[in-house]
Amino acid sequence: MQKLKQIPKRVHHFLIGLVLTAVLGVLAFAVVNTYTAYTDMVVQQQQQYLLVTARAVSKTLSLYISGQLRDIEILTRSPGFLTEFENYYETGGDTALREHIVSYMLSQKRGVKRIYLLDKNGDVMYQYNDYPFLEVFDESLLHLKEYAAAHTSGIGSVFRISPQHYGLTLVNDVIHGSESLGTVVIVIDLEQVYEEYLAPLNIENTGDIIVKNEKGTIIMHPNAKLLTFNPFRQIQGLDTLPQYKGLNELLTRQYSQEEGTAIYRDYSNGIAPPEDEIAAFSRMNVNNTAWYVSAVLPYSTVKNLIDRNVGQFGMLVAAILFVLGVCVISFYAMRKNQQNLKLEAAYLKDINHTLKELHQSREQVYHYQKLQTIGALASGIVHEFNNLLTPILGYSEFIRERMGPESEYYDDMSEIYEAGTRAKEIVEQLLPFSRRETDSTAYGPVNLEAVLQDDTKMVSMILPSNIRLEKGYKDIHATVYGSATQLHQVLLNLCSNAVQAMEGKGGTLTVQAEKISADALPANYHPAVASGFVRVRVADTGCGMTSETLAHIFDAFFTTKAAGEGTGLGLSVVQNILISHGGFIEAHSTVGEGSEFLVYLPVTAQAVAPERPAAPGAPVRLNSGKQPILLVDDEERVARYLKRRLTRSGYTVDVFTDAEEALDAFLASPTRWQLALVDGTMPKYKGTALIQRMRSENPNLAAILMTGFVEQDAVQMQQEGLIDEIFLKPLDYRKLTEKIGKLLAGESDLTTV
Repeated sequence: MQKLKQIPKRVHHFLIGLVLTAVLGVLAFAVVNTYTAYTDMVVQQQQQYLLVTARAVSKTLSLYISGQLRDIEILTRSPGFLTEFENYYETGGDTALREHIVSYMLSQKRGVKRIYLLDKNGDVMYQYNDYPFLEVFDESLLHLKEYAAAHTSGIGSVFRISPQHYGLTLVNDVIHGSESLGTVVIVIDLEQVYEEYLAPLNIENTGDIIVKNEKGTIIMHPNAKLLTFNPFRQIQGLDTLPQYKGLNELLTRQYSQEEGTAIYRDYSNGIAPPEDEIAAFSRMNVNNTAWYVSAVLPYSTVKNLIDRNVGQFGMLVAAILFVLGVCVISFYAMRKNQQNLKLEAAYLKDINHTLKELHQSREQVYHYQKLQTIGALASGIVHEFNNLLTPILGYSEFIRERMGPESEYYDDMSEIYEAGTRAKEIVEQLLPFSRRETDSTAYGPVNLEAVLQDDTKMVSMILPSNIRLEKGYKDIHATVYGSATQLHQVLLNLCSNAVQAMEGKGGTLTVQAEKISADALPANYHPAVASGFVRVRVADTGCGMTSETLAHIFDAFFTTKAAGEGTGLGLSVVQNILISHGGFIEAHSTVGEGSEFLVYLPVTAQAVAPERPAAPGAPVRLNSGKQPILLVDDEERVARYLKRRLTRSGYTVDVFTDAEEALDAFLASPTRWQLALVDGTMPKYKGTALIQRMRSENPNLAAILMTGFVEQDAVQMQQEGLIDEIFLKPLDYRKLTEKIGKLLAGESDLTTV
């Protein structure tokens, strides 16, 4: 202490100044480093937030476009639509086709504004415009003729409706068997899609969501002036001039990576002023088409936020330094942590909002996966039941032919055969749940009064004593074009739901039907032509439904029943069946009073064919050539049945129930057999793979595939000539033997029986 007092005053001041300078330098160095680290942290957080937003937008667009492609595929693969398309070429009538198109348009979400139905030559058969209508534009931009000639399905092209307005076409080739009947093209308003699905995800009030097509042209942007802008085409020297280096690097990464983030300087060729941007991008891939989604935030917005917070913090630090000095470092750290917590809370809040949007999109994917699972299960059930039905129908038909109508047991065997045929129709109702095949139930004129009588008779047998049935459909004389089996399914489902709604307290179940004119239809349904309709009313006096429940009753997997008591598929299937019949359904309900379902179906002038008992038919002609046939089927019942009948028809049949053993025997003597009958689904070999292997050894081998459902590879092989015929199980033995005779005689045509 004494020595310090001996230091000259000038030196003392110098030392104090030196220490203060060092402290200030350290503080300045710490402040600069802290500011830099804080800036980097905020920028990284914003980039991650933008990346989550870009992913959400990409997923939303992908689900929307995939859903539209799936919906139009369901329309064009429905049996009613395909039947009416064929009738159009035979009779020239397109009334039912128009009704299918209108039903499809009324069931769509926002964005689908126009639909074109083209014939084989690419000429427009029918065009439907949704309200509000699109502005007038040059329809040559749609390339309708090119789509019809190409026979393709999927995303068509993005075209310009007006200088700041884009549209998108989706295309589906209508195929029945191996023949193209025509093309369906829908037009989607991308501006409406942006406002409906993307605008709600915009980043606060300062950021933008941008969508570019595969060529780099902006097709969705909140600033209409930037639509159609393409930096590759409109910025000269993009890949050479230094001022465009950051933008060029971003574009290069965007078109080579699935997703990423970047900071760059944006140029729009004078449309908007240049500006530094923080961006994140994510690629959307649908049907071999890639779009690029970017979430962009001006760097100045983030910088202003940082500067404002740091400026306030700096003033506080200066005040603390002035008053407390040494305590500034501790207070600075505390304040910094507080600011970080606030930023993280705001960031988590934004993330939570984005995750909610993602959750909604993910639920749609989960429902689609459930449908795929049901499809796989349905395919397996159909395969097993068809293997059981093949010998039942075959033996009953065989025994009935052997007995003849004069036998006292002929009618009994006919009952067995008809019951098996009915079981076959019921099994076919499982096929719509499989992606491999559409519903193959026969369509034709149906007496609706007879359907109602059968269903109410069945329902009355199971009604509890406290529920009364009222009927009102006598002498309506209404004929509809469709599937009687599916109409039974619709009415029994509605009656079953009504009975369940009245369990416990009882009530009245009402089933009524009446003919109405097109003018009496609900205002939200506009048929393509003013034909007559029949309205079926199914009502109950049960518990009723709330408006929230009523809004979701036709959604797949929606149910109000306890776990394990319902799948939520009943009313969804009902609605799909009615759409395929050119009709629709309405529901009304009041809590505590009951529910009412109104089914509308177009009537037809076609007469219902009178029912006739199945004729015994002429006996199958015996074969005298003794040509050897190779039969491969893992189901022993089916193999035994076919061998017995074919042997009786004069053929030599070698049977294998193991595909590998059959292949080994064939490879040992490839020319022994002239024809092979092969099951489509076997444990060790698919039927198509086995046929392909055998044909590679003996190209002259005739091949028939027997299957419960036709897969794409089988159709492809039939078109290539590797499969001569495809027979659906249960087999029609008469047609089978006729085809075998033709193939062994050198005749062949490509059909599916």
